Amino acid sequence: EQHNVRPYNGMGDAFRTILRNEGPLALYRGSGAAFLLTSNGGIQFAVYEKLRELFHIQRANQKEKNADGKRKASTLRERFEMSLGYMSIGAMAKIIASTATYPLQVAKSRMQQRSEALEFTEDGHVRVVKRQYGGLMDTFRRIAHSEGPFGFFKGCIPNALRVAPSAAVTFVVYELTMDFLLSSSSSSIGITPGR
Repeated sequence: EQHNVRPYNGMGDAFRTILRNEGPLALYRGSGAAFLLTSNGGIQFAVYEKLRELFHIQRANQKEKNADGKRKASTLRERFEMSLGYMSIGAMAKIIASTATYPLQVAKSRMQQRSEALEFTEDGHVRVVKRQYGGLMDTFRRIAHSEGPFGFFKGCIPNALRVAPSAAVTFVVYELTMDFLLSSSSSSIGITPGR
């Protein structure tokens, strides 16, 4: 079977081929979903702040128990535990936010695929498949119809494993920076820091 689908030879070739074969609007496919994906950061910070609040309540309860038993934690150990806590809740917040917005990520990826692609059939032949999604709602309907609800979460676990470590480190650095800034600004004006 003859086909005219070929791999792109770089970004310039992809740009020209998309313009020629699919038109200029094809360059903006999935931009609505991409815009909605900006909610990921808001969800992440909201979840992080709630988990952080719960973490601090748990830490205060633990300190109270330790005060009754007269066991005092070292400053280094306490900092390590706090950093570990921030890493954990930062990773959890990112996983929750990524999972919540993952259906949008799947829809965006589907909308941005080439309109014609090559696929192998079960008997080993190559066929040309036409993929045309009419927009975000059409993409959601087609995924739900052909793949069911789990179709919206294909690749979610590898994605979570990819993004969680960087979020964990980001939030530890964020907390350390905030502590440093608050302690340096409050010490210069004589205020005890407390976030």
